Amino acid sequence: MFENETRLTDHGNESIREPLLTVCEYALRRVHPSVSVENAVSSVDGTLSVDGVEYDLDAVDDVYVIAAGKGSSAAAETLQRILGDDLTAGIVVEKHGQKRDVSGVEVLEASHPIPDETGSDAARKVTALADEAGENDVVFACITGGASAQLVSPPEGVTVDELATLTRLLLNAGVRIDEVNAVRKHVSDIKGGQLRESIEPATPITLVLVDEVAGEPWGPTAPDETTYHDAIRVLRRHDLWEETPRSIRTHLRRGANGEIPETPSEIRQETGRTVVLADATDVCEAACGKARELGYNSTILSSVIEGESQDVGIVLASIGKEISRSDRPIETPCILVSGGETTVSLDDDGGRGGPNQELAVRVATEIDRITDVGLLAIGTDGTDGPTDIAGGLVDDRTAGRAREQNVDLFDHLARHDTSPALESLSDAVYTGATGTNVMDLRLLIVE
Repeated sequence: MFENETRLTDHGNESIREPLLTVCEYALRRVHPSVSVENAVSSVDGTLSVDGVEYDLDAVDDVYVIAAGKGSSAAAETLQRILGDDLTAGIVVEKHGQKRDVSGVEVLEASHPIPDETGSDAARKVTALADEAGENDVVFACITGGASAQLVSPPEGVTVDELATLTRLLLNAGVRIDEVNAVRKHVSDIKGGQLRESIEPATPITLVLVDEVAGEPWGPTAPDETTYHDAIRVLRRHDLWEETPRSIRTHLRRGANGEIPETPSEIRQETGRTVVLADATDVCEAACGKARELGYNSTILSSVIEGESQDVGIVLASIGKEISRSDRPIETPCILVSGGETTVSLDDDGGRGGPNQELAVRVATEIDRITDVGLLAIGTDGTDGPTDIAGGLVDDRTAGRAREQNVDLFDHLARHDTSPALESLSDAVYTGATGTNVMDLRLLIVE
C-alpha cells in the first residue's frame, strides 16, 4: 500500500516508523469497500440481501449502480462481482487520475476538490440514468468522500465557474466540512437528497462511506436537515457573503424567501435502504486493535477531531510529551489513535500542502529531541489537500534532520507550504488511491 515504504523507514527513528506503517495499512484494508461491501451485500439463488433485508431479483427488471467519490470504483467493482449478470448498467464518477475499469460500468473522471465542467457532465449522465430507472428496478448509490465536488449540477442562473469560486472561498477560509456542505447542497440540483427523488419510483439502495465528523449517512440520496437560511448564515459567519458570486447570493435569497423548494428533509425509508459501510470509528478501532496485537497499549483519543491542523498538532505533540515524561494518561509503549478532519485556513499566497502534512510538520517541531515519539497522519483516501501525497510521517529526529539540511520547518508552516519540506526529508507518505475514504487517520506512538 505504501509506495515509498522502504524510503520512509530507512532514516530517522526507524524502530517507531515501521509499526506505524503496519498499523495504518491494516486499518485501511479493514475499511476498504472490497471488505465492507461484501459484508453488507450478497446475492444467492436469485435473492439479493442488503444488510439483512432481502429482495427477490426475479421480481426486479433491472439493477443499476451509481457510484461517486474518491475510491468509488472499488465499491462498484465489488458490487459488479456480487451481482454478476444481474447488473444491468452503471456509472462511476472518480477523481481525476484514479480511474479504473469496472466491467459493465461506465467510468468517468471529475475534478476534486474544485468542481469543473467534467463534474457537470458526470452529474447529467448520473441524473439521466436515475431518471431511466423504473418502478421495478433497483438502483445502488455508492457514495464516498469527494462526491460533493465530483457531481456538479448548478441551479438555473449559476455557472460551474461560480461554484468553483464559492468552493475556493469555503476551503481557503478553513470552514468545517458540515458547513461547507450546508452551502453546497443549496446551490445544486442533485445534492441533499435530490438524486434520490430522480431515482424513485425505483428502489434506491445507498451504500455510503462516511467521511464527515457528524457520522451520519450523507450524499445526494440522503435527506438534508439544513436550509437556505443555514447556508446564508455560514457564509455570513465566515465573512464570505460579499465575496460570494452575485448569482449564488440571489439563488440563496430566493430559497430563503420560499421561492425555491427546500432540499428534501425526509425520505420514504420503506422504499429503499441506506447502509453505512464504514466510518472514522471503524478505521480507528481497527488501528487500535492492530496496535494492541503488536504489543502496544492503545486507545482512541477521538474519531471526530476538528480544528486548525497546526493547533491539533500542538495538542497531540503535548500529549506525546506527557506520556514520554510521566507515563500518563497511558503507559508506554503506546499508540494513540485519532480520526476526524482538520483544516488549514489559507492566505492568497498559500503554498503546496494539505491538512495532514501541516499537522505532521507542526508535530515534528514540537517533539524535537523528545525521545522515541512519532506521528503518522494521512488522508485515508490517499490524498491530502490538492496533492498526491497522503500525509506525513515524522519522529523525534525529524526537526534535527531538517536543520542539517537547511529546511526551515517554521517557515514552511508559516507559508502553508509543507509538501516541499516533507519531500526534502523523505517524510512525505505516498499510497496512491487507497479505494476508501473515511476522513483522516492519525497515529501517535511513544516507545
